[in-house]
Amino acid sequence: MTQSSSAESARLAKRNIRLGSLGAALEYYDFVAYLYVATLIGKAFFPAGTSDTLRLVQTLGVYSIGLAIRPIAGILIARVADRVGRKRMFILTVILMSAATLAIGLLPTYEQVGWPAPALLILTRVAQGCAVGGELPAAAVFVTEHARRDGVARAGAFQQMTAYSGFLLGAAAAFLSGLVATHLVPGMPSLAWRLPFVVGGVLGLVTAYLRRKLDETPLFKQQVADEHRRPSSPVGEVVRNHRRPALFAALIVVALTLTNGTYFTFWPTYLQASLHLPATTALIASLIAIAGAMVSMPIWGLIADKYGWRRELLLAAISTALTTLLLLAVLPSLPKGSGLVIWIQLPAALAAGGIVCAVPGLVSAIFPTEIRQTGYSVCYNLVVALLGGFITVILVELVSSLGLAAPMYVVLVACALTLGAALAVSRIPLYLGRGSQPGIATSGDPAGASDPAVAG
Repeated sequence: MTQSSSAESARLAKRNIRLGSLGAALEYYDFVAYLYVATLIGKAFFPAGTSDTLRLVQTLGVYSIGLAIRPIAGILIARVADRVGRKRMFILTVILMSAATLAIGLLPTYEQVGWPAPALLILTRVAQGCAVGGELPAAAVFVTEHARRDGVARAGAFQQMTAYSGFLLGAAAAFLSGLVATHLVPGMPSLAWRLPFVVGGVLGLVTAYLRRKLDETPLFKQQVADEHRRPSSPVGEVVRNHRRPALFAALIVVALTLTNGTYFTFWPTYLQASLHLPATTALIASLIAIAGAMVSMPIWGLIADKYGWRRELLLAAISTALTTLLLLAVLPSLPKGSGLVIWIQLPAALAAGGIVCAVPGLVSAIFPTEIRQTGYSVCYNLVVALLGGFITVILVELVSSLGLAAPMYVVLVACALTLGAALAVSRIPLYLGRGSQPGIATSGDPAGASDPAVAG
């Protein structure tokens, strides 16, 4: 390969990784935006005579429907993607997700049409759940299959960093929409909950348009040329012949879900309800932590690419445990009104970035090309549906029964699981990146796959 063609291949790979990561931000954007305006959605879509508590429960119940549909939809989408190609389904999922998000912002209210309003809200959440179930596994597989052998972990970390930007964008959209509805267009209070979804839907459709320029992954093209490697039932292949990698993937996805649910989702509620901080202070503290985790993710990806998954997971587990113990010791004793509370979570967030950003690259790497997206989707979506949808409720109950230390205990459990994954990863076959099996070609470096390096 000439130097110019090699440079062009590298440029195209970077473009595919960047564009492929954009849609992942929409899931977290929608998650945060919906929760921030949940009270307003409840007032808009349920009868005025209903109590505020019941309306909030109904609104969160509608949200949970989207989580419940994810495993089935995600597995079906992944099965098709493993058969017909990553790019086609990748474009389809972001179009479906964007259209559903935009539709929520345009729906009529209960006051306007009665019970069809919440029914339509449920339908849009089902559509979003179907799309999201396919989107994140598709994004992870797409970017890692386009990465060079020595850049798989960094590609996965970049995809996760881009996804976490949705937290910041969702919070910003909800906050700015409230300002618009209050000060700029006071005659249209519904803009406070409509605008975040309209903006998210439009951004998603722009992302879908940009995805037209994506290239199918080289590894999928290679698989298409090798017909005997295409199983008739990808799910059956995962269950029959890849149970150990699937259990390993579920293990690290549980660690991600516990860490993410505690430090990046539940934290604002915890600061307000348990530590009695003002809502604005809690939001600022949470956004600083999310930004810190995002900044650390490329560094963690570089560590995994250079030193192997075992060392990266060990370092992430130990550093997160130590900073969590520090948080456990310092947080309850902070003086009321201390400005340190805004920054106190940052060290733990920087460390926890190493747990959450490992998942895209590592889960993609442990399944062969012909079942990669199916394997990823089965493990990821089942854990997120069974645990992710209830983690905030679990944390509320734990705080009530165990006290202020409960969230840190949950993160310590995630650290223990990550430590277990670090000890087990060298016994899991890798098909992508550093330590990949001999003879398994990887994107951008087909000859390099014969390197017999071990994971870690």
